[in-house]
Amino acid sequence: MEFWLVSIDRAKLGSEPYFAGVWKRLKDRTIDYAWHCPDCLRPLERYDKDLDEMVPLGWYECADSVSPTMEECRKALHSHTIKPNGLPHDFNVKWRRSQRVTECTHEDCQAKLWRYANKNKGETRNKARVNISRVLKKAKKFFDLLIVDEVHQCKADGSGRGDALHQLVGAAKKNLLLTGTLVNGKSTSIKEILWRTDARALLEQGFDRNSGMVQWAERYGKLKEVVTLKEVNDGWVTRKKRVKQQPTEEPGIAPQLTAQFLLHKAGFLELPDMGLPLVELKELPIFLTMDSEHGLEYALFHDKLQDKCKTLSALGLKGVWSKFIPATINYADAPHLGASVEFGGSGADKQSNSIKAKAYPSDYYHEKERHLVQLVQQELAENRGCIIFNYYTGEYQQNERTQAVLKAHGIESIILDEPSPDKRQECIDEFEKNGEKVIICNLKMVEIGLDLLPWPTIIFNQPCYESSSVRQAGRRGWRIGQEKECRVYYLVYNGTQQMAQFLRIMSARGHAMMVEGRLDKSSLAQYSRDSQSTLASDLANCFASSEVAEAWTKLAAKDIEGVETVTEADFKTVLAHRMKALANETRRLCGLPPMEESVLPKDDVVSTNQVNANVIEHQVSTVKMKKLLTQVTEQIDLFDYYNIQVVESSSIKQRKKVANGQLTFVFDM
Repeated sequence: MEFWLVSIDRAKLGSEPYFAGVWKRLKDRTIDYAWHCPDCLRPLERYDKDLDEMVPLGWYECADSVSPTMEECRKALHSHTIKPNGLPHDFNVKWRRSQRVTECTHEDCQAKLWRYANKNKGETRNKARVNISRVLKKAKKFFDLLIVDEVHQCKADGSGRGDALHQLVGAAKKNLLLTGTLVNGKSTSIKEILWRTDARALLEQGFDRNSGMVQWAERYGKLKEVVTLKEVNDGWVTRKKRVKQQPTEEPGIAPQLTAQFLLHKAGFLELPDMGLPLVELKELPIFLTMDSEHGLEYALFHDKLQDKCKTLSALGLKGVWSKFIPATINYADAPHLGASVEFGGSGADKQSNSIKAKAYPSDYYHEKERHLVQLVQQELAENRGCIIFNYYTGEYQQNERTQAVLKAHGIESIILDEPSPDKRQECIDEFEKNGEKVIICNLKMVEIGLDLLPWPTIIFNQPCYESSSVRQAGRRGWRIGQEKECRVYYLVYNGTQQMAQFLRIMSARGHAMMVEGRLDKSSLAQYSRDSQSTLASDLANCFASSEVAEAWTKLAAKDIEGVETVTEADFKTVLAHRMKALANETRRLCGLPPMEESVLPKDDVVSTNQVNANVIEHQVSTVKMKKLLTQVTEQIDLFDYYNIQVVESSSIKQRKKVANGQLTFVFDM
């Protein structure tokens, strides 16, 4: 069997393009420069509507950076450091990415004007690489099976990852797509994946490549359409008073989507299928109330900003609501930065379109920060590692603020900010080796592919609206091999936009679980508060009682329903028995006799009052496993099907290959 391994991010990347035109002086001109074709050496031209004639292409028709001066070009020419394209050797240029001239403008030439950048010539810092998705585009049905992990990351329309997935799917006869979060609560989160993997099913339902998200959500999702009533008569011959705005999708998935596209082609594997128990997992929302002064300032800022967004949006100004959510959430979490939101304009208009809020001193620690410190101190006292998730870590520098707050209270922490996914696990291993107890990072950095076993406590200081990201990041410590009880805390300010965000995440999580079969539609209403889960909520809809926290806890329990969880005190004992049973089953499949059963000393037997229901259930399943092992079955020797070899690769200067010196199974079937 032959395996090919490639990252979806690597498959989408190609070589950096470089413009092949030549920048030189026009013939019979002394100061005028233009771009010339590298083949026919004639000036490249464009049509000028004002002059009604063809004119030479100037610098900014092909480049976005500043052009070299005549003096720089003359010096490079005399010092023999000018490049073949007419630019000085050390001159850096940034090419245009849109409205590019792709070929020579002369009909009798039409030479290609773009090529791959050459690292040896100093045109790029990256090595030349082949766009794997373009190569596989011509390899129709070359592979027998394609396995794609974390396929939900390819859900975006028109993305590089989506295009790479499309070409990979076309190059395989059969496809196996893996993901832990198939949908994020919205119907459109799976549309593009279905189109790229099973376009025929969508064509049969009347969809095509031009079908938009609104058309899809009308049938399989939930749309919210706002209609504004105007008191003036804008109609020409009618009294026009209704003005519709662009509809937006809300969390909600119709059962028809699951029935038509998923039931007959999707398999949902759960943790119980592994046959191993897991330690207990607790999800604990904590609703906090702001300090009185901070709360009044926030409420004033929230109301003013929302009124301004409503006014400008009604006037047709686009993008105003995109500033509302970051501003309100971060003024609650970072009042020391203050808040200032500007909507453009000049002079008096600019001042009237600016909404500001008071900035607090940097040594003011608001309620959430004080509670975060107490929570971390409590977990550290139990010798439990903590990881704190933020979301707005760029302009707002929430990671640095959290680290400063912890340090001011005597708690050492470290920030995980490694941009390379390949090196991120190495940083995690280094943190574990150095005994780091508190890590601060953006939740998107550990969403997939990382295990955080040394840090069983996760604190969402700032979640995000993407429910799939929250679900993935919250399970980083709750993995096979974890021996400590896992706790996930959500710190939310009640009466703020953060509560509206939390309600929306809960609603989206409920809809996603319904698709996965973990939640019945009849019980969805108690977890989905759609009237309060809008993106930009009125302040009156940002309050929630303790019933919301109880609903989240019940929803989290539904999410892991069927998984065998054991208390931290009994986990090692139960796991040892289960591993023994699995080992015996493996030995049976290999044609070997089972291992001898070990008898626990009487001193190690837990009293009846201390045994919980999970341990009793385990003992019953162990008896069933023993009966199964005693049955006479056909003995299968797996060594008849494969050989074991050791991978040996030649030594190179780069990092040691992961597979070097490892055991591999060579199948000869």
